[in-house]
Amino acid sequence: MKSTKAMFAPSLTRPSHPSRLRCLVILVCLLLTSFRHYGQSLESLTQYIETCETKTCLDTLRTLDLQAYLNEITLSKKLLKVALKKAKSIEHSKLLPVINTELARLFYYQGEIDSSFYYRIEGIKQFEAMNELSLAGREYAELGYQYKRINLEKGFKYMRLGVNMLEEINDTIGLANTYNNYGVLFEMKHKMDSALYYYRSSLELKEHLDDSLGIPYSLENIALIQLLNNEYNRAESNLKKALKYRVALNDQQGLLGNYINLAELYQYKNELRTSISYFQKALDKENEISQPYAAQYCYEKLTGVYRKQGNYQLALDSHINYTAIKDSLSTEQNVKNVERLTIQYETEKKEQEIELLSVENQLKIAEVKNANNRFYASLGGIGLIVLSVFLLFNRYQHQQRALLAEERSHSQKLGFKSLIEGEEKERKRIAQELHDGLGQLLSTARLNISAIEDHVESLVVKQWENSVKLIDQAVTEVRHISHNMMPNALISIGLEAAIKEQIHIINDAGKVQVHAEMPAEKINLPESEAIALYRVIQEVLNNALKYAEAENIWLKIKSKDQIQVYIKDDGKGFDKNLLSKTSGIGWRNIESRMEILNGKLDIQTELGKGSEISLKLAI
Repeated sequence: MKSTKAMFAPSLTRPSHPSRLRCLVILVCLLLTSFRHYGQSLESLTQYIETCETKTCLDTLRTLDLQAYLNEITLSKKLLKVALKKAKSIEHSKLLPVINTELARLFYYQGEIDSSFYYRIEGIKQFEAMNELSLAGREYAELGYQYKRINLEKGFKYMRLGVNMLEEINDTIGLANTYNNYGVLFEMKHKMDSALYYYRSSLELKEHLDDSLGIPYSLENIALIQLLNNEYNRAESNLKKALKYRVALNDQQGLLGNYINLAELYQYKNELRTSISYFQKALDKENEISQPYAAQYCYEKLTGVYRKQGNYQLALDSHINYTAIKDSLSTEQNVKNVERLTIQYETEKKEQEIELLSVENQLKIAEVKNANNRFYASLGGIGLIVLSVFLLFNRYQHQQRALLAEERSHSQKLGFKSLIEGEEKERKRIAQELHDGLGQLLSTARLNISAIEDHVESLVVKQWENSVKLIDQAVTEVRHISHNMMPNALISIGLEAAIKEQIHIINDAGKVQVHAEMPAEKINLPESEAIALYRVIQEVLNNALKYAEAENIWLKIKSKDQIQVYIKDDGKGFDKNLLSKTSGIGWRNIESRMEILNGKLDIQTELGKGSEISLKLAI
């Protein structure tokens, strides 16, 4: 059985409350209780924070209850982003890591993992700079917990670092939460005895601290181990104890997980109606607080429950919902060459642009000729100053040629920019249609074929199995093509996330290892420029993969006064003079895009000595 919390469950920590700010508690309580709902309170508090110009005013945030954040995630993100901007502007260094780590938590709840990592790492750096070892240790543990879906071994690395720091300074509160999350990692590694040890250690500390918010999380984790051991009655008892705590505290996030675990318990007890009831309660709660991983898990499990009931229509509906959410959260894609889908479009666009440039250039040449004729006609009456007029005319001609060349260059730049922007829009359109149209049809066909598995005659079993295999391959191919045409991360999260995703795909292939060094701050570029720069980096990496025969590629990006990208490999290198003679379009695309970005491209390479490509452009 797969553990529910291993799929989506969050960790639980509390914001700190410095004693010097206790005088502000009354002010915030009055503000929060003057409205009936959290949403109204957070909206009003956002407006209040926007007017803050002092550190004391901004410190109001540090007295808020975490529960307000969990119940209204969208409003809380807006509030914290406003506060982060204010804290930077007034150089409130002590509050910055607090806001960063809370933002990391909220992005994590909504499945935006890259953004969550960015803010959490920023917070850790700031806590360490302040020598706040307790808070740094807690956040290292949180980072390790977040890694559980991406790289479990790395998750253990950061979790152990956090646990060691907290045990060294005997931070009981931090350890109570961290032991709980440590147990989750051991459970995911199928070391149940170690998982149960840390769950019980966490519960013991929380009961000692009278932590009514944290106790149900430990009870729930213990119950899930009991469920794995078929101790259904003990598991049910602990889950219902946890549920009482959650209802009393109005812990929306906790209720969501509790409902799912109760639903799974009753599924294993074969009480299917009760199981469906709790899964529906969980989906209703997810709709209120937006937890996509939880919704994905519910629909996946409901597919099996409905199928077991014999209700194939509801099983199909649940599977379609599960697939849609899974696709929207998926980041694992393979690199594919999609030129065969776009070559016709590119050719037509280029022909149109060339034709347009030709007409414009002919008009400019005609204007220059007309101007020259008028000038020659004026020379007839000025015989005494022939030499002076000749010099003026020569200068004028030179200016006209320079102007024409400048206009031609500008027109070409606009033409190439229009071509590339049109190409990227078409890529996005085709990718969306492949994903939403063909992808869903194939998924539905796969489920329908699976539904008739029990009715397949023995004579056609092999043909049926081949059909299922071909549909699975088609679904994978459609997703790969859709992603390569327009990566989701590039549009939804940003340039760094898309580059990391590309590197992850290359490294997973196992043939070449890419070592990346990304800038500390986010790269802020307009979408069209970000896409152009991404395509350049993607093309350079692909060239290295195809031709360099390298074992390692080093990618380094700096972003301060200007964006600098360095890509180096230990491959066989090449003769740079041959670039001008190559028939391929790869390098021409790179040069065209860098010209549109007003950037500089430099290539350093020799046969047998690898290659180094540098890109520079202004922000």
